[in-house]
Amino acid sequence: MTTPVLFLGLVANALAHASLLIMLPALGREIGWSDLQTGALLSLSAFALMLVAPLWGRVCERRGRRPVLLVGLLAAALFPLGFALLVDLWRGGAVSALGLFGAVLALRLAQALMSGGVMPAAQAVLADLTSAERRAGGMGLMGAAFGLGTILGGALAWRIGGRDAVSAFLLVGAVAGVAWLLLAWRLAETAPGRPNARGQDVAPLPWRRLWPHLLVTLLGLSVYSLLQQVTALRLQDLHGLTAGESIARAGLLMMSTMAAMVLVQGLLVRRLQWSPTWLLRGGALLALGALTLTALAPDPRWLALGMALLGAGFGLLLPGNLAGLSLGAGPLAQARVAGINVMVQGLGMTLGPVSGAALHQLDPLAPYWTSAVLMTLVSLVALRVRAPGGVAMAPHAVVGEGAR
Repeated sequence: MTTPVLFLGLVANALAHASLLIMLPALGREIGWSDLQTGALLSLSAFALMLVAPLWGRVCERRGRRPVLLVGLLAAALFPLGFALLVDLWRGGAVSALGLFGAVLALRLAQALMSGGVMPAAQAVLADLTSAERRAGGMGLMGAAFGLGTILGGALAWRIGGRDAVSAFLLVGAVAGVAWLLLAWRLAETAPGRPNARGQDVAPLPWRRLWPHLLVTLLGLSVYSLLQQVTALRLQDLHGLTAGESIARAGLLMMSTMAAMVLVQGLLVRRLQWSPTWLLRGGALLALGALTLTALAPDPRWLALGMALLGAGFGLLLPGNLAGLSLGAGPLAQARVAGINVMVQGLGMTLGPVSGAALHQLDPLAPYWTSAVLMTLVSLVALRVRAPGGVAMAPHAVVGEGAR
């Protein structure tokens, strides 16, 4: 029962995250915040998560996975409820735009500090439950949960967020709260803590095997968060949509991106049976082509096609990269390395929104060309990555099946 309830919790966490990223840029304009203020709010909270993730990874190794997951997912449930309340107070005139910014920033930072252990703990659980041969499929569950949560967040923005953001965030909080209750009831501990095992989790890490995967994480998450920040703004500024229309259309675009990601990770990765190395390479090259198409897209239909292809590319790249990182870390450092990876993800999520907003000020297409350049670097790194044994495996060397 551990894997299904963990998957549900990760979907709820991704739903809460995606809803904010998709709706906040246009909602911030309605409130009276500048695009840079909105980008700074998202970047600062990502920076806070980056700082605490390695610490949560160590807690996860010593005290177990379950308590870390419960603390982090509780924060994912409480933030949307608090945000909805604050926006409602602003609309009623009880809070100024500047006061609302400060309150939301404080709330978002608190959430980041509490939830920094969710991904390290989840990655460690999946590593505990999968053999080396099944690691890519196991890590694909994380990406599939993230993609499905983002699809739901996009659907929510599309159907509700453009008309009633407060109700949308209340619904997100309710869904995340139900997921947390199920986790508290059914989530089993896969690796009891080792409070007396001093020194077992401080052995030197194999950085030579890990750094290429960490660099892929940094660049990939920078691209992802950059595009989430500017998609609604591009639709609004280049195609004359209103704030509500741009939120709805951006939500639909992100739904197509994540639907492709979920389908690729849930079906194609298992059918291809590629090794992590080849998943990483194929995904990087496909994502590069997709980003080039988004930069050249003359209208929203071509942009939608490019974003869907980008989701397919990430559907190959993300499980391959996580599996390579997990296999390179060794069995006693899963949560610690996952915490470092989340720290790098936080750095990418910090750089993406604020740089996306700044680039958009120069030209609405500048973020897309910049993303293509970053994905070119990812492709070059992916071509140099080797399997943990030091030799690149053939495409069919690893069977990517999911955790049971």
